[in-house]
Amino acid sequence: MRRHPALEPFSRDHNDALILARKLIEGRAEAVPELERLWIADLQPHFAAEERLLLPFLSRDEADRLLAEHAALAQAIAATANPQDMGRLLHDHVRWEERSLFPAVEARLTDRQAAELLEAADAYERSRWADSPRRAELVQRRWSRRRRGLP
Repeated sequence: MRRHPALEPFSRDHNDALILARKLIEGRAEAVPELERLWIADLQPHFAAEERLLLPFLSRDEADRLLAEHAALAQAIAATANPQDMGRLLHDHVRWEERSLFPAVEARLTDRQAAELLEAADAYERSRWADSPRRAELVQRRWSRRRRGLP
């Protein structure tokens, strides 16, 4: 699905989250240790960035749901809930954001808001590169294509 460039960093994170959710749902042995590692390195920063950057563009109901689902996931992880339950929570949350929330945000952003969000989202993206050189390479290639007007 094509996504506004300002939301692409979040969608990239969502792809990784869906892979993790699938592992948790399937009960793979490596899933829980991976979740514990990614909670600090990826999920917490992702939640914080979404809340900081996207909340101004959300309706009250969307904001309430986003915050409630982030809190539920944090609580499930802290309580080391059933891995399958955590996987379903994570999967359902990502799907809601990708299928409902992001299209709604894209539809209501003004050009100026989109440009400001893009700048902030790009800064968030760059902050992730120290931990993921492969991601940096892929994103820089994508940015180069965007500057040349390619999909």
